[in-house]
Amino acid sequence: MKLAILGPSKSKLGYSTERLIEEAEKVFKKVDHVPVIDVKLKVGKEMDAVWGKKSLKDYDYVLTRIDSNRAQIGYPVVRILDQMGVNKPYNAESIIIAHNKFITLEKLVERGIKVPETYLTGSRKSAKEIIDRHKLPIVLKLLSGFGGLGVMFMETREAALSAIETMKTLKQEICIEEFIKNPGEDVRGIVAGDEIIASFKRIAAKGEKRANVKSGGRAVVYNLPEETKELAIKAAKAIGADICAVDMIEGDKTYVIEVNINPGLKGIEAATNINVAQRIIEHVKKRAEEAKS
Repeated sequence: MKLAILGPSKSKLGYSTERLIEEAEKVFKKVDHVPVIDVKLKVGKEMDAVWGKKSLKDYDYVLTRIDSNRAQIGYPVVRILDQMGVNKPYNAESIIIAHNKFITLEKLVERGIKVPETYLTGSRKSAKEIIDRHKLPIVLKLLSGFGGLGVMFMETREAALSAIETMKTLKQEICIEEFIKNPGEDVRGIVAGDEIIASFKRIAAKGEKRANVKSGGRAVVYNLPEETKELAIKAAKAIGADICAVDMIEGDKTYVIEVNINPGLKGIEAATNINVAQRIIEHVKKRAEEAKS
């Protein structure tokens, strides 16, 4: 069987994509790393997505790794793959959903999933009105931030208003989210189909509220309770992703705060000592075999 891993250029390969390529080469007869920027799209009498001289429809599975930096070029590529019926973990619409935090939450709410109360506005005036009506602290977010970047915890009205001015100067929409009281911890489950193949808890560094590993958080082994596993799988289905990471805050209620279709593997592999890349590739192989049968 033949696998294409569609994502960043070779010079920008990170740990996660390298690990997936490494594990895929143990299982698939042919593995090609395909930079999404190098794909040629064709519409007319027929549709095609070509890399070099190869059509992506000739692969048994295309493992898409479309992060926020490549969403603009990745969307039309994956849309053509949708039209050609290519086997992959998510469709083009999932790229739009997953790389916009507000649309992600909207989709989750449609499926009855608990999320923090969140507002979106492009107006300074409206943002100020929202802040004045809500108890502090609050959370301000960039719509396409990742790894904890673009997430700001505002404990005073003055700090919040200053951040809003900065966001508007940068021509950013303003996403204002309810702060869910917690001890600076969140949990992540890696979803593959109807299973959680790995999970961990992230604990924020001292003086920091963001638990993301990229923000200095510490990752520890954590087995999700069954109801939390079911919630993560439900969240993945809500955004149309067969493979993704789901971030949650546990408490009296469990809130889903983010769904990531391009999850990093370094932190979770180090924390759990689980070969997460191998488990993802095993799932990909299963999906490729199912399509052939």
